[in-house]
Amino acid sequence: MAISYYLGVVLSKLALGYLSPPVAGMIILFALLRLKIVKEEWIKEPATLFLDNLMLFFIPVTAGVALIPFSNLGGDLFSIIFAATISTWIVLWVAGRVAQKIDRRV
Repeated sequence: MAISYYLGVVLSKLALGYLSPPVAGMIILFALLRLKIVKEEWIKEPATLFLDNLMLFFIPVTAGVALIPFSNLGGDLFSIIFAATISTWIVLWVAGRVAQKIDRRV
């Protein structure tokens, strides 16, 4: 639903840019699905299409990262490794907590 993305843009502006519009839009879409305002059937077909072709969305990003000269990363290498490590642990922790909550419900 495109409307959730545009609402995400507004929410991102209200958050002074600390929340990216696509993430805010996904949060809004999740809330609409949980509140049963949006029915799963309405978004199932487009979501399946995007998930089936997900790897195509990562090709431009990967190519862009591969073109960065390593000499530009020298001064920021520690920061990059630190941020990647911390964010990975946070994602693992959140995914684990969500999996535990879902497992308890089933």
